[in-house]
Amino acid sequence: MKRFDAILEKDISGYDGKFSQLIREAPALYKMMTRLLDDKALPRPMSPLVIAAIAYFILPEDIIPEEKYGPVGYVDDIYLCAFVANEVAKESASPDILARNWDGKMPIEELVKEILDREKELIGDQKDRIMQYIGYDQLGMTPSDSID
Repeated sequence: MKRFDAILEKDISGYDGKFSQLIREAPALYKMMTRLLDDKALPRPMSPLVIAAIAYFILPEDIIPEEKYGPVGYVDDIYLCAFVANEVAKESASPDILARNWDGKMPIEELVKEILDREKELIGDQKDRIMQYIGYDQLGMTPSDSID
């Protein structure tokens, strides 16, 4: 069975459309989420949120489905990974937790900031739907934990 990041790479290979620079980072974002689960510095309360981001990537019918939108359908997955990465960085006692689990082209801190800054452009008003979809309120997160 192929690893999911390899499937992602195949899905986006050759894509040069809307948000292509960010979409090219999708496999690295997915791999970072999987690596975070093995990182001893990951705060235990963050594990369910990281798992939710991984699962969301794999789900074929999410808020912006790849089946319908092609590679642009990964923007919600990418946004969720950036959101989770930001939460992990805030909660972690280890400021380099993201960097040591990252192998993408762009520096991870810069990428997360860019994605979060472009929230409206990327996902419009879908943030609440995405958070409901992953059960954010059921993951032990409180509104004060959010980056709104």
